[in-house]
Amino acid sequence: MAHSLIRRVLLARERIVMGGRVRLVVLAGAMVLHVTTARADMRVFERNAPEESPAPSAPPTAETTPPVTGDASTSTDPVVVPALSTPEPSRSAEPRGEHSYLDITGFVQPGLLLRFADANAAAQDSTFILQRARIGLRAQITHWLRMRVELEMSPTPNLQDAYVDIAPHRSAQFRVGQFLVPFLEVFQFNELNLAFIDRPNYTPLTPDRPYIRYLSPRDIGAMMYGRVGSADPESRSPAFDYYAGAFLGRGANQNQNTDRAFLYTIRGQLHLLGRPIGADAESDIARNLHPRVAVGTGLYSNCDDRTNWNRGFTADLESRYRGLYASAAVTWFRNGPATGHGPGEFLGYSRCVGSYLNAMGVPSDFVSRGAHVQLQYVLPHRLFPVDGQNLEVLLRYDVVDPVSPFDRSHPFLGGGGTTPGYIAPQRINDSDNAPTQWRLTFGLNYFPTGRQSLRVSLNYQLNRESELIVNSTGVLTGVKNDQLWLQLTAGL
Repeated sequence: MAHSLIRRVLLARERIVMGGRVRLVVLAGAMVLHVTTARADMRVFERNAPEESPAPSAPPTAETTPPVTGDASTSTDPVVVPALSTPEPSRSAEPRGEHSYLDITGFVQPGLLLRFADANAAAQDSTFILQRARIGLRAQITHWLRMRVELEMSPTPNLQDAYVDIAPHRSAQFRVGQFLVPFLEVFQFNELNLAFIDRPNYTPLTPDRPYIRYLSPRDIGAMMYGRVGSADPESRSPAFDYYAGAFLGRGANQNQNTDRAFLYTIRGQLHLLGRPIGADAESDIARNLHPRVAVGTGLYSNCDDRTNWNRGFTADLESRYRGLYASAAVTWFRNGPATGHGPGEFLGYSRCVGSYLNAMGVPSDFVSRGAHVQLQYVLPHRLFPVDGQNLEVLLRYDVVDPVSPFDRSHPFLGGGGTTPGYIAPQRINDSDNAPTQWRLTFGLNYFPTGRQSLRVSLNYQLNRESELIVNSTGVLTGVKNDQLWLQLTAGL
């Protein structure tokens, strides 16, 4: 009897130990599952996720989400993310309703900026810099209604994106709120997905680069957009994207339409050989196996805070193939008072009388121009034989001719130093009349995980002014303002 009692005690002890082991294994399994299912966009809520189709020929279970490398604002394509699990489909299962989710997004871009500048440059200090620190939310309320909110925390909190997308059909979608203005090709990439540390020099960068200052990336308004053609990145059939928007025209976080006129933009982009994989990134880190070429153009009209009528156009070209990315763009603006008839009057610009005066005290027409060409290459494995990592080399030339009061006999090309009414620039960073400048940038991007959202960037910017600066101290030429910029980008 004693032997039987001892045996029962030992069996009970073994069951307790085994039960503890099972609980530990279950707990460890849950932890591993939690780590495995945590995605880069930090999904904090999801309801009624799509399940695997019972059809024999269906692909593995997948769910459709916005890109996890940052919102390209005007991008409409979803990214297919492998499902967390592939349960056996139930043929008798009832539909679970509308799919909804909530993601947390964010990124930071700290860096070190070394300036090689003289006393005439806009800035001379070498400094540690936090260029951006963003946090945001991205949600799908139902399959046809999405929203996006993003805050910039550096140097002070301010709103970047805050919009709602209504998507009844891929070819006809609507966006309302504050978002990237669909005009310049370089504005179609979210700051997380830029190749170079900053955008071309004809776009504003406060405080040392104010021109062309009225080209604010974001504004408050509404837009209709969509795609005609295949949305499949494996397709080689042409696809056309279009965007048409109306905005307040005052820039981000400005709710007053003081001139009672709107900013209007129209943009179209034709993907001649189909949409590329990784279209939201300014790079071919996706290494498209087939050539992808896109051409785009846009029109712009606005009455700015100088009461000038800004009307302009842009044209751009982009290509991607096996790690090679190339793009080029030009933009042209004519600024001045609107006439009492014609397009300016039709668009409601009667108050655009022009406050930039020429030497005779008369509102002056002037031309602003910008252009860039850039070439990037993600090195192949034989040149950078490190598994799971990428190294990209970059080269860009950009030029800006921000203000050239011109002779009316040459209204398209503008004038120069010998043109009647020409006014020489007085300061390098004059937002109304800055000197013509060109820049050459050499760069490297290192991707330690092979993903766009985590990279170390090194840019050397060689800046030169090709227009004399004339002020009370004399004539300045060849202002030295080169800089070496090292930056880490870390994003969800």
